[in-house]
Amino acid sequence: MNRFLAVPLFFATIAATSPQPVVQVATGDWSQLPSLEHRSNDHLGSNGMARIFQLAAERKCAIPGYTYRKLDLRLSFAVQYNADGSPARIVVPSLNCPEAESIIASSVLAMVKGRDYAPRGPAADQGWYQGMLVWGYEADGQSNI
Repeated sequence: MNRFLAVPLFFATIAATSPQPVVQVATGDWSQLPSLEHRSNDHLGSNGMARIFQLAAERKCAIPGYTYRKLDLRLSFAVQYNADGSPARIVVPSLNCPEAESIIASSVLAMVKGRDYAPRGPAADQGWYQGMLVWGYEADGQSNI
C-alpha cells in the first residue's frame, strides 16, 4: 500500500518544484537593458569568491580587476524573467576560465533566486534585465562587498 502512495507523492513533488533557469556564459553588451535592483549580498558565497581570488593570484586565470594581492571584481550579467517573475535564463560574461565562470554563474544564480537582485518595482515585467556583481577581496582574507 505504501508503494501506491509514494508514486503520487513523488510526482507531486516534481510538479511543485519550479524549473531551474538556463545559465550561460557569453560575450555581449547588455548595458541597454533595464537595471536590476541590488538588494543584498545574502546569497553571495565568500568561499567561491576567495577561490576566484586564488585563481587570479596563482595566475591560473586572468580575472578582471585583479592586481597584486587585491581583487576588485565588477562583472555585469543579464537575467531573463518569466511572466510569473521566476528567472528563465542567466547570462554571465566569458572569462576564458571555466572554473571562475562556474563559480560566478552559481553565485549569480543563488543571488537571483534568493532575490538579492530583482527587477525594480512591485510588478516588474517579464523580459531581460542587467545586473552588476561587485565584490572585493584582499590577500589578508578581507572581503569587501
